Amino acid sequence: MPLFQHLAIDLGTAYSVAYLFSDDSFLWEPTFVALKRDGRFPLAIGREAKAMYGLNPSNIRVVQPLADGVISDFEVCSLYLQCLIKKALKKKRGIVRNVLFCLPWGATDVEVRAYRKQLELFPFSRIFLVREPYAAALGADISLENPSGSLVIDLGGGTTEITVLSLNGIVQCVSLKVGGNAMDLSIKQEIENRHRFSIGLKTAEEIKIRHGSIAPVIEDHDFEIKGFHRLYRFPRKKQINSSDIRQALEVPVQKILSGIAYSLESLTPELISDISAKGAVLVGGGALLKGWPERIKKRFNLSVQIPENPHFCVIRGMKKILLDLKKYQPLLEE
Repeated sequence: MPLFQHLAIDLGTAYSVAYLFSDDSFLWEPTFVALKRDGRFPLAIGREAKAMYGLNPSNIRVVQPLADGVISDFEVCSLYLQCLIKKALKKKRGIVRNVLFCLPWGATDVEVRAYRKQLELFPFSRIFLVREPYAAALGADISLENPSGSLVIDLGGGTTEITVLSLNGIVQCVSLKVGGNAMDLSIKQEIENRHRFSIGLKTAEEIKIRHGSIAPVIEDHDFEIKGFHRLYRFPRKKQINSSDIRQALEVPVQKILSGIAYSLESLTPELISDISAKGAVLVGGGALLKGWPERIKKRFNLSVQIPENPHFCVIRGMKKILLDLKKYQPLLEE
């Protein structure tokens, strides 16, 4: 084990990733914390805490410390970040020399200070901050220094960031408070309104992953769900069709497409020409939802590239930065 370790952290609304450079390992955990209702000591974080969501007794509360890409509970977010770092460094020897932390493009000064304050609780030698659009672009193998425009759409759990980059800088970034969590809520509400059938948000997320699409790219099919029938007032199973899920997703999808349109409208003809030739790059967990290339092609006549494992694009970009801090110094904040 090397004497010096390097750590990268991408704190997300739905999922967070910690990357340890020395053994090239990823720790991917849901951003959930379980606590005693009358205390502030975490009972569990990550997958263990998420498994308790919706099942917890009255003396335990399960919290998502981030909402729509911003910190909703500073104290719980601090606990989660501390536990995530300890979990990533568990049984690892050596001194963490450099820590790279990813910030949303729209993070306020108060949030930046809060993140830095928590990182300073650990004996790290140096702390670097990078804005998420830069890391996402690098993780998608986009060359930032070229005099050419690139469109990167980061479909996260709490937000969607639509970014145009060129010449090592961000020309424009539109941040929407619409993401995977909003889609889960839309599915839940659609099933309740259309079928008078109640399901939880965890079930809605599973439906989205297994049966969700935003274009007719797969054959519509029936599948079974379990929940509570609000008309008959007892638990039961129900058959629904995948086309219902596509309809439920239409509202958040339209908001994202409108955000892309808004972003493109204000660009110079030169940037539009570059983007028309290169297309759009989709990153983030939401890029795995079937139908995005077809919808974007139909609406904007743009080709779409989705890198392998798009939900790890940000952390892959951060890995590149850690490999060559000198080269990417202009992108960093200390």
